[in-house]
Amino acid sequence: MGKLKRLDLSNNDLSNLPPQLGLLENLNSLSVEGNPLRTIRREIVSKGTVAIKEYLRLKLSPSEVEEQGPTLPNITPDEKMMQTKVLELDRQLSVPGETWDQALVCGIVRLSMQNSGLTVIPEQIINLRVSLQELELASNNLHQMTPEIGKLKKLRKLNLLNNNLKELPAELGELVALEDLNLGQNKLDVIPDCIYNLKALCNLIVSNNQITRVEPAKLQTMSSLVCLDMENNSIGRLPPELSLIPNLRTLLVMGNTFKIPRADVLARGSSEVIAWLKNKSPSKLIKPRRN
Repeated sequence: MGKLKRLDLSNNDLSNLPPQLGLLENLNSLSVEGNPLRTIRREIVSKGTVAIKEYLRLKLSPSEVEEQGPTLPNITPDEKMMQTKVLELDRQLSVPGETWDQALVCGIVRLSMQNSGLTVIPEQIINLRVSLQELELASNNLHQMTPEIGKLKKLRKLNLLNNNLKELPAELGELVALEDLNLGQNKLDVIPDCIYNLKALCNLIVSNNQITRVEPAKLQTMSSLVCLDMENNSIGRLPPELSLIPNLRTLLVMGNTFKIPRADVLARGSSEVIAWLKNKSPSKLIKPRRN
């Protein structure tokens, strides 16, 4: 419907018009005369298409407007991209506008721009928010993330391995569908607060950063978290409360500065480490009351 230019609904029995009609940017002729419209005044109808569309847009919430995404280019979709829904741009330092247009028209679900010399996230990536589910941006030179990243509501996987990130925008916590997040080999000194809002997150990698401490109480709110990789940081103490993360199965913590648990416990694998922590957790130390 995005390419619709003329719509004639005149002389029917319509009592209202869907507000989404106001988002059809190519629609330049909308006829609604002769309908018993109750939700739109006659004076607005008499002013024509532009006035009607403006009125309808006011009935939409900001989120409804945002979800529509940008207008689709009027081009023939690339057959291969349309079939695979994938765009691989690794090691490409520049991307033609035609390629971005094809990505938009084809509704790609996976985009890879690894080793592409990125210092910022291109606006064209945010424009893919209606369809994009996997985004690979490893081995670039990103120092910060745009708050616009929060618009990628369908994103399930985000790979930011080997960049220069010291912090993340609060808006990243709005990625409600995100399941896999790789922040390895960056410059984080804490796990950013926005991550604790990612309730669908299953796998979190923050290895090879500069993290000095963890906050188990916040991690315990992440009920979907199955794998937590914090290897090769500067964590001085491993809190036993990490064992209370509800569904945690894999905990990787080698290469940190803490001395307890000892290396021989870590070498036995995640299940042994989690069991050791659980045995040391405060809940184990509280003796039951006698009646």
